[in-house]
Amino acid sequence: MIGILYVFHGSQKKEKNQAAMNFIQQLQQRLEPKRYQKTAFLENHPDTITRIAEEMISNGVDQLIIVPVLLFAAKHALVDIPAELEVVKKNHPTVQIIQTETFGSKTGSRAVLLERFKTVAADYPHKQLTGFLMAHGTKQTDEPQQALLEIAAEIQQQVDFPVTAVSLKGKEDYVEIINDGLSKDKQPVIVPFFLFDGHLITIMNTKLAEAFPEIDFIVTPTLEFDPRILPDIEAIVNEAVACIQ
Repeated sequence: MIGILYVFHGSQKKEKNQAAMNFIQQLQQRLEPKRYQKTAFLENHPDTITRIAEEMISNGVDQLIIVPVLLFAAKHALVDIPAELEVVKKNHPTVQIIQTETFGSKTGSRAVLLERFKTVAADYPHKQLTGFLMAHGTKQTDEPQQALLEIAAEIQQQVDFPVTAVSLKGKEDYVEIINDGLSKDKQPVIVPFFLFDGHLITIMNTKLAEAFPEIDFIVTPTLEFDPRILPDIEAIVNEAVACIQ
């Protein structure tokens, strides 16, 4: 039996974890109803990967598809999830386990991000804007930053102001990058490329207020579990199912 295990990072806020599970419930309704689907979290939740995977296997799953509900393949997707899966593999060597790609560079996320910038432009028609697309980032691999740069360039082509790719935890200091992109005659707009509003957004806002006390940044909502993301994850799951069968 095929089992599909969706993996979120996990939030310190219980309502965000509940929102993640509600989001997956919407996805489950789009997929084959007989699929055995569960949700797990890397942090801040008792439903860990190993615990839920063990439960699924004990209920008859012998082909397990791991779907990281993460924007890019950084430390969590490349290191943390595989490390937990190694424990499962040792305990169940006959179970086939595959891990899918992430979804951040797909069309749904791009549509939401573009809409965020366009909404600000519509709300401030008489202001000159300068945009910053802010993601988590990583120092371990260049691929997330490359994808972020490509998405920012694509958005910039569709709005009439510059959009700079910035990473909170990338190889470069995001405060310096923002400082270089600021202009006295332009209103800075930050679109956080995160699945939901978590503690990193709070840290970002605090640091920006300390670094630029005279500047009033416009910070838009995150992706906020937008339903336009669902078809992308659905396609990822269906492709994995087709490969595993």
